[in-house]
Amino acid sequence: MSNLGLPHGESFFENYSLIFPSVVQERTKDREHRVERVKRLIKSKNAHIRQLLGFLHPTEIADVLEDCDEETQQRIVRQLPRELISQALAEMDEETYPGELLVNLHPRAAADLIIELDPDDATDLLAQVPDLHKERILHHVPDEEEKVISQLLTYDEDSAGGLMNPEFVAVHTDMTAFQAIQQVAKLSEEIEDFYTIYVLNAKDQLVGYLTFKSLFRSKRSTKVSEIMGQDIVSVTVDTDQEEVAKKMARYNLPTLPVIDRDNKLLGRVTFDDILDVIEEESTEDLLNFAGVAEDANLRGGWAETVRSRIPWLLINLVTACTAAFTISQFKETLDSLVTLAFFMPIIAGVAGNGATQTLAVTIRRISTDGIPPHKAFPVILKEVVTGAINGLMIGALASIIAIASHSNPIIGLVIFLAMFSNLTIAGLAGSFVPIVLERLGVDPAVASSILITAFTDIIGYILLFGLATKILL
Repeated sequence: MSNLGLPHGESFFENYSLIFPSVVQERTKDREHRVERVKRLIKSKNAHIRQLLGFLHPTEIADVLEDCDEETQQRIVRQLPRELISQALAEMDEETYPGELLVNLHPRAAADLIIELDPDDATDLLAQVPDLHKERILHHVPDEEEKVISQLLTYDEDSAGGLMNPEFVAVHTDMTAFQAIQQVAKLSEEIEDFYTIYVLNAKDQLVGYLTFKSLFRSKRSTKVSEIMGQDIVSVTVDTDQEEVAKKMARYNLPTLPVIDRDNKLLGRVTFDDILDVIEEESTEDLLNFAGVAEDANLRGGWAETVRSRIPWLLINLVTACTAAFTISQFKETLDSLVTLAFFMPIIAGVAGNGATQTLAVTIRRISTDGIPPHKAFPVILKEVVTGAINGLMIGALASIIAIASHSNPIIGLVIFLAMFSNLTIAGLAGSFVPIVLERLGVDPAVASSILITAFTDIIGYILLFGLATKILL
């Protein structure tokens, strides 16, 4: 990958001042401002691609590509140096399907771009290419690289295997420190970045790791087995990407080794891959919390979006009708005490908000550290107590408003009891439901929100009208 700010292209300096006459005097200006200028200028059919984009970082070129139409994208891909455009394609947002840009290239030209990338980035691009075009591109990739990429394509894209880079630096236990240094120096010529030196036994099984400090401070004749660390943290090739991210965050690891079931080292997942995973998982949880599907709402057209949202809206309609039916069962109470209608949305709305707060915190706990069985009760108890205390305070304030507006202390008592009880129940439901759903293998972010909102609405109406019926009538 290019260094930030370094120019590319033979004629860049010759045309630099012609295209951006004030850039030399404005070197300290925000790079994003310059990228926006490039986005505007690049849309011209007479734009000089190399001069406009040659000085940008691949990530910034990726931003420009995402903002262009297909014709301009193809012009950029064909005119920029392949080592630069390949990195830019790898940096593009997955939702913009950068791999599809390879389809319009000659298979050999597409293969030349693939060869420039690390195997994991190459695999991510090719995963978006139709099978027929993929085979044609791979036909022009050298056999050794083609074999590696084809193997990576067999792994689930949301697993450690789908994230890993099969290139790593490893030494064997029977090597001396001097031999290990020679091995690391040799491998570093082929591997661009690495953060950990892994240690393998005679069967190529992962048994430990070396730090650079321990390696370079040891005597030349010291065996690797004597200076290696053995508290190695790893994941299997089929581990879910969310679990990989959790493990890297928990142990503060810049890279995580990936092994097979025989403990043989297959590759490594690096922190930059995990940053993408965290963003992806956060987006997925946020959209699931709202009851919508990521693919349809971020990438699809209106038809896909409608199909993804309609089921949850229908469920919402059913729950709303259930709440309306609950109110209808207290028609006589409502006719006699019309003032209760004023407090209906207050009781239901405040409790619903409290349940949503509890739900968000509980789902966050589940998605980060998880909630093991022995911790479930304390978590639920904490949220119930929190709901009860909030209920006492909010209920007291609501009852004061009720007494002040209707000059009836009994109505104030009913409002207080209903608010206190519903917020307490909201704390229970907001913590209990997602934990149970997670135990049943159902994503709590998808199903909890609508169910809990409907639950607090119905319980709120039952409490309000039930207490009013018993106390006031």
